[in-house]
Amino acid sequence: MAARARILALTEDSGRQAQPTLQRILKEALKLVVVGVDLNPTRIRIEPLPENDRALHAIHANQWKAHPPTRDTVILLSAIAARLLEPGGFVVFHFDTDRVWSKRESSENRQKFEAIIRNGVRRVLQGEGAPPVNPRARPSLTAAQVEAALNRLLILSPCYSIESWLYQATNELHPLCQGRHASQKHAQLIAEWATDRTRLDEVHQPKDVMEECVADHHNETLSSSFPAEDVWLAERSFHESVERLRACTALVEALAHPVT
Repeated sequence: MAARARILALTEDSGRQAQPTLQRILKEALKLVVVGVDLNPTRIRIEPLPENDRALHAIHANQWKAHPPTRDTVILLSAIAARLLEPGGFVVFHFDTDRVWSKRESSENRQKFEAIIRNGVRRVLQGEGAPPVNPRARPSLTAAQVEAALNRLLILSPCYSIESWLYQATNELHPLCQGRHASQKHAQLIAEWATDRTRLDEVHQPKDVMEECVADHHNETLSSSFPAEDVWLAERSFHESVERLRACTALVEALAHPVT
């Protein structure tokens, strides 16, 4: 059975837990994009870059923001363009906004993603600069085809950071925290986050707030219990990211295709 979608999942986080965490969050987002979606990996394939791919160097440690782009970033742009040119090809790129929700419009990361990554991929698709991964496959696309391909380059951009979403798994966060120290301050914070799902998007550097106990040590565990629908209903950065996915007609059509 041919896959309906092949999603290249990219994250700027380089830790061992980063890729499985991203994929679990992405799957929960896709379930909200199309209710009842069949995420069988033979139909919807969510894939990382190969471990030895030089493009990984461009994503991790914020190297993708370097100006002018490094050689590794050029390779990354070509890899993204190549995936977007494939039938059913999509790219989902996670980067932290590094701003709280109310100040998201000032996010340097969001601005640089558009200027460096999306515009860089646009130039590759237009046949400018570096060729795609396969030099013989340099595209010859109309302007409309270029923009259609770029519409399949999607972002997950949490405010302030990925922990702003992961800490929403408050039922799991509380024992992890209290298992390290009996902090009443943290217990009260977690209770407030559970009561009002909008609060975490306004916490500056939440990982630092929980540095003494949870930090980013349990991201994969927390992602397994992410209360996606509740966080989406809060209408903050996770809602924003889900709605970006939902706005991609090609993705919705791939996800909604009936099982045969």
